[in-house]
Amino acid sequence: MHTTRTLAAAALTLLVAQSAGAQESALDTARAAVRASPGDWHASLALGRALRRAGRYGDSLAELRRGAASMAGRQPEAAIQLHWEEARTFIGQRDFSQAMVSCRVVGAQTGGAAAGHACAAEAHLLWRRATEALTETQQALAGGNKQYDAKVSQGRAFALQLKDADAEAAFREAMTYDPNGADAHMYLGRFLIDTGKTDAGIAELKRAVELDPSGPDAAYELGRALPAGPEAIAALGRATRERPSFLDAWVKLAEVDLAQGRNADARVAAAAALHINAQDAAAHIVVGRVALADGKADDAMNEARAALGILANSAGAKLLMADAYAAKGDIDLALEQYQASYGLDRQNPDTLVHAALACIKANRNTSARAYGTQVTKEFPTWGPGWVALGDALAADHEPAAARAAYDKALQSKGPVDANAVRAKLAALH
Repeated sequence: MHTTRTLAAAALTLLVAQSAGAQESALDTARAAVRASPGDWHASLALGRALRRAGRYGDSLAELRRGAASMAGRQPEAAIQLHWEEARTFIGQRDFSQAMVSCRVVGAQTGGAAAGHACAAEAHLLWRRATEALTETQQALAGGNKQYDAKVSQGRAFALQLKDADAEAAFREAMTYDPNGADAHMYLGRFLIDTGKTDAGIAELKRAVELDPSGPDAAYELGRALPAGPEAIAALGRATRERPSFLDAWVKLAEVDLAQGRNADARVAAAAALHINAQDAAAHIVVGRVALADGKADDAMNEARAALGILANSAGAKLLMADAYAAKGDIDLALEQYQASYGLDRQNPDTLVHAALACIKANRNTSARAYGTQVTKEFPTWGPGWVALGDALAADHEPAAARAAYDKALQSKGPVDANAVRAKLAALH
């Protein structure tokens, strides 16, 4: 395991350096503008924003404060924009209290009342406080004020309250306030995907990336929404280049790489996630997933235990542990962990699919069939579940029933290798 970590660390050093270099070119342009016009608050704002988006929060705050100090209260609009960006930097650091301090400074400026309320709404959404956010957006939008950011925040708050029609309407109205704004498209895209409108959501996310090519958040949302493949890898790669410290993007990139059989790339991406935060359970889980794909069940087990030490009720860690036990041939211990994982997260069909496949491998055909039946009943549109049931039925020498399950898999959603399923159909007798 030590050798694996050493190799991954070496690859990580190179990759992070490359990512930082790619990001640096954009920051260099912003820095050059500040050097050329040190008293131009617009240049200072642009650099502060670029630094925040790159995950360099300390540098962002330093630049924004320098820009604000150079104005010395002479331009209220400069103070509004610089302190609002400062608040967003604190939100990026998950510091609600300091974000609200900055928002109050925004609201105290001449003509800054609406912006102050819009800023506060964004801060409340850090902690998913929909009611408080809506109170702030109501004041920001009072009198027919077409405040773009407030309208986007209103949509986000409605989505949290499960007011789907109101949320979608707010996002679409925000687009009329600023046709070139990417955030409304990004949040609408994520909302549509969360409500089952995947194709429409992906279209909105692609539009967000088109409007904001250097935006790491839109690229990440697109990458995790797309099916595993080159397009998803490209989007997630963009997100990690623009923000090298983007842990969630590294984790997802590793998962997609694994799904595509790109184990070496997955190993580097997983190592990047763990390097960013060794106390993150998801980082340990994806490192364990890579180890399991490399045939190192003991290493995978160690990572599952590390994740559970950080987050004791992690369904993902329990699933990893179950898969590791299954790989070692300990089917009874594996089934215990599959059940524990599913008890913690009943929205994840993969747990039942993995359990079915593990039982087939262990010649537990009755149990495999039971898990396959359960997953297709609880997740009737999930293609991998129908494949697992088909495999269980085929192993139990029921070709007609297996054929029906495989046919259903080809008509269902989810990551199904259609060619592999057709080959299984052809092999039935």
